Amino acid sequence: MKDFRFSILSGGMVAIVVFAVIWGQSARALTEVTVAATVTATNLAVSVADGSIAFGSVALNTATTTVTAGNDTQTVTNDGSDAALNVKSSNATGGTTWTLGTSAGSDIFKLEVSTTTGSTYMTLQATDTYLTASSSMTSLLDQDLDFRFTTPTASTDFVEKSLTITVQVTTQ
Repeated sequence: MKDFRFSILSGGMVAIVVFAVIWGQSARALTEVTVAATVTATNLAVSVADGSIAFGSVALNTATTTVTAGNDTQTVTNDGSDAALNVKSSNATGGTTWTLGTSAGSDIFKLEVSTTTGSTYMTLQATDTYLTASSSMTSLLDQDLDFRFTTPTASTDFVEKSLTITVQVTTQ
């Protein structure tokens, strides 16, 4: 009998359960509780009309805006859920690159964005860094964006420049 008990106890968990059943012990379950969960799907989508800005020929160290330069306001439509509206810019390329800066300098341009038809502007800080133009853009509504572009104080060349302005929406 001693050998039998030793082998049952050394047989692991299965042996302990068998041993408990043999001796009349009842098995016990853990207490169960439920958790209520909710979820809301988010749809992030944005479109821009007309998607093109032509500032034209602008003298050095001069600011021009989409409000005054041919009324080239860009209309952003939030095609998804309520969201924050962000904007970023690339450097201006073509010939010698103009670098985006917080103030104009030699081969450095300044770009600002407005959600108030040009009455106030926010300065884009660095390329590929998003600036929050609006912290709350309601679903399925439009937001006008105007831009103010300040040319460099001096330029290595006078070749036409191109830059990309990227608009995105993110969850609030």
